[in-house]
Amino acid sequence: MEYISSDKQFMESKSLETRKYHVLIVDKDKASIDTTIKAFKSENYKFTEITKTKDLVVAIKKEKPDLVILEVDLNEADGIEVCWDIRADVTLAKLPVVFLSNRSDDFTQITAFEAGADEFIAKSARSRLFTNRIKALLRRSYEKEEAAKEIKTYGNLEIDEEQVMIYKKGEPLKLSKKEFQLVVLLTSRPGKVFKRNYILLKVWGDDIIVGDRNIDTHIKKIRKKVGKQHIETVRGIGYKFIP
Repeated sequence: MEYISSDKQFMESKSLETRKYHVLIVDKDKASIDTTIKAFKSENYKFTEITKTKDLVVAIKKEKPDLVILEVDLNEADGIEVCWDIRADVTLAKLPVVFLSNRSDDFTQITAFEAGADEFIAKSARSRLFTNRIKALLRRSYEKEEAAKEIKTYGNLEIDEEQVMIYKKGEPLKLSKKEFQLVVLLTSRPGKVFKRNYILLKVWGDDIIVGDRNIDTHIKKIRKKVGKQHIETVRGIGYKFIP
């Protein structure tokens, strides 16, 4: 993978009003990336440019951006699939993702939002409209970042990721680390089907050989603890969480 990080003097200032936001741009066209960066006309941003998309999720986790801008048409991957991969990673589930693309037909936009995109902007849009949408999304995403992480509630279940606890009818459940990670992954996108290979990669990692039987065992234990009605099997594909 080849990428270029600009603004080497960038410094973290997350608790300051003058915070610099780190924006990662993925596009096969370097000229298009340059045009996007110029549209901001501000020193309050750091930009990381990626033109080759192999192992993109790994690069995003390394760079730790505040927002990702994706093109749909990429050299080595499909932008929609990349968005699915980003959303499948528990640590990136809330990372703002914006599509900036030459393809802006209804079908493409719908599939992008289904994949987890927060915004979709056509490259033909005026630069001022584009930058204002980005700024608005960043404000919505980070203006309350110092507040305590919200506890997710589904019926009689409460999931407190910050405290690594799950409660059922107010009583704490005893879950293993992997069981908790599985629940967090499935509840990151309620109703979305998580494929088995995604679950293996995101919960167990790609350096450990784990079979389907291991996943099934963990799912069986989770169903007994949180309620079987919440975990649905999609035969031959994977699992999804039902609120």
